[in-house]
Amino acid sequence: MKIKLGLKKTKLWFYFFLVCNLCVSLEVNSMILDKYAWTNRLVIVVTEKNKNTLERDVRQFFALYRCDVDDRNLKLLSFFTDDPIVQQLPKLVQSQTGMWLIGYDGNIKAYSEDNQLLKKLFETIDKMPMRKSEMSSSTDDCVQ
Repeated sequence: MKIKLGLKKTKLWFYFFLVCNLCVSLEVNSMILDKYAWTNRLVIVVTEKNKNTLERDVRQFFALYRCDVDDRNLKLLSFFTDDPIVQQLPKLVQSQTGMWLIGYDGNIKAYSEDNQLLKKLFETIDKMPMRKSEMSSSTDDCVQ
């Protein structure tokens, strides 16, 4: 009986630490990103210098849809893999190239290795509870 209780406690602690580690690994906490917490959603792009098509596509998207980007409080942070500041980004972001959508809360909401996230960026954001609240309390000033 005592052994079974000990195993159950061990399993519970294991699951507790597993869940805690998963939550921490999904959260994007970094000195660089802290100043945007709860004020901006972020699109982070990390590319290699010689393969920066993704960065160009994202910059064009932000320019083309400036009003929609501003309405959703989006900021673009773009880095090259060999830039020393990349080492100050969260491990998950600095370990690969691609594009991340980070919510107000600092959590990763979406990721893609290429520009596929751009196709569903506004849709993804508009499904977020805080965005729904923003939409209900503001007027749409963007003219298509």
